[in-house]
Amino acid sequence: MSGEQSPLPSRHAVRTLIEDLIGRDIDLKDGQPVPGKTTNVVAVFVTDRLATSAVAVTDLEGAARLGGALGLVPKAGVEDAIKERDLSQNLKDNCYEVMNVLSAAFNVPGAPHVRLYQMYGPNEAVPNDIASVVGLVGSRMDIVLEVSGYGSVPLSIVCR
Repeated sequence: MSGEQSPLPSRHAVRTLIEDLIGRDIDLKDGQPVPGKTTNVVAVFVTDRLATSAVAVTDLEGAARLGGALGLVPKAGVEDAIKERDLSQNLKDNCYEVMNVLSAAFNVPGAPHVRLYQMYGPNEAVPNDIASVVGLVGSRMDIVLEVSGYGSVPLSIVCR
């Protein structure tokens, strides 16, 4: 690959990495781009040169479900967080860990090394350059992960 371009990871790699981490079955299906909301969670992946390589976006509900599944939080606790529109620090930290593990999906032979740099949200200002990547059309994957016992997690992954 030329420059700092990362290839879009395979759907299989995304599902398998997350499924193995949280220890729950996941069904993956086609989805729509995650709508732009201030309550979204945006993970920023960079190369070793700190060039933005990719972003992953989920909504507050998806972040709560991923964080809850990883931390074995009872589903009722996750649903309470969703109803209150408040992602606890525990759920946020767990979602961060899921996104951190997801960075492995970008690390393939011939592509630059990629790591999770920062996770924004919910209700945190996302820098304009990162927000503009979220809306790119080209190299993107819009999926829904159905996490056994926790529900739907919309996920958009966009490579620059």
